[in-house]
Amino acid sequence: MTSIVCFWAFYFTIWSLRSLALYQHDQTGMMGKRAVVSLVSAGVTVIFYLLMRRVAGAKLRSSFALALLLAVPAALFYSAFNWYMFSHIGEGVAMDWRWSAPARSLPPRPPAPPQPPAVPGAPSVSVGMTHGMSDEGMTPLQSIADQAGNGYFFFIAWASLYLALTYAVRAAALERREAALRAAAQAAELKALRYQVNPHFLFNTLNALSSLILTGKREQAEQMIINLATFFRTSLTGDTTEDVPLADEIMLQRLYLDIERVRFPERLLVNIDVPEALLTACVPGLILQPLVENAVKYAVSRSRRPVTIRIAAREEGGALALSVEDDGDPVSPAPEGGTGLGLPNVRDRLAARFGADASCHREARAEGGFAVTLTMPLVRHGC
Repeated sequence: MTSIVCFWAFYFTIWSLRSLALYQHDQTGMMGKRAVVSLVSAGVTVIFYLLMRRVAGAKLRSSFALALLLAVPAALFYSAFNWYMFSHIGEGVAMDWRWSAPARSLPPRPPAPPQPPAVPGAPSVSVGMTHGMSDEGMTPLQSIADQAGNGYFFFIAWASLYLALTYAVRAAALERREAALRAAAQAAELKALRYQVNPHFLFNTLNALSSLILTGKREQAEQMIINLATFFRTSLTGDTTEDVPLADEIMLQRLYLDIERVRFPERLLVNIDVPEALLTACVPGLILQPLVENAVKYAVSRSRRPVTIRIAAREEGGALALSVEDDGDPVSPAPEGGTGLGLPNVRDRLAARFGADASCHREARAEGGFAVTLTMPLVRHGC
């Protein structure tokens, strides 16, 4: 509705300024008639709008075709009413709202000089202003048909504006819906990837717990159960799609390593090097757990000497770099016995969370063991 009011208000203003610029006589009465034409035309446009709303869900081509058809009767009605107001209603009827001064007696004009005789074959030239707008001599139907062209343009122009605004709103709504669907899909993907971690970890831990019970290590088994319960209680309390402070992630890894230390009390050494300034950085929850688990499985469990697992964090060019290293014995790049849920899970979660802004790099250390480095945007707020 706002577009209708603005459109015909613009029409009234432009044509009124045009008349004031072209004609010197008082335009008050003409402006009153033009205001009535604008109001009636706005009412016709409202009907036009209500009919267009019935096909609001149609394709743009179909909607515009309907607008081309509806503009024909609307333009004819506008043209006929415009002709009636400006041609049929005289200047002396109630529509003349101009103020008139009291009549004064004027001296008689001198007689006009005689006109020279016309030269046969010479063109006749008339100087002055005609009463109409160059449509004298036209029949009413011709005048209405001539003005209908302008009216058709007016209604098509408004219909184009209406369709453009309608489809812009629809496109914005579709974009918002698509963004919501992408966010929901990303959240579902993150949940699925994170839920892969817990069963994998639980499977390995229960195997270790079974070994402790079979070997009669009751106290160690009891401590492992307590640590396991604490680990799951802590890791499952938050939203699986939200980031966590790096301090919480390190705490969870300490719990996990405490569980594994029950299995390898003499072989597992831990070194955690995280600057205090980075403890508040936001990281995906349990993003380090598969890496630490791989280090325990492929370095500590296969070695007969003490192995150090080092967890470190540093800032590199505005990005956060997390690394998990071990100094175990050299092994093949793809150790046998793995489930395949370690590094691929981490890569997929980083890609789902940060896209191309994150990376996961793995390499064999020259002195033995492996190192995995995760690089991601450094986010200090929002977790």
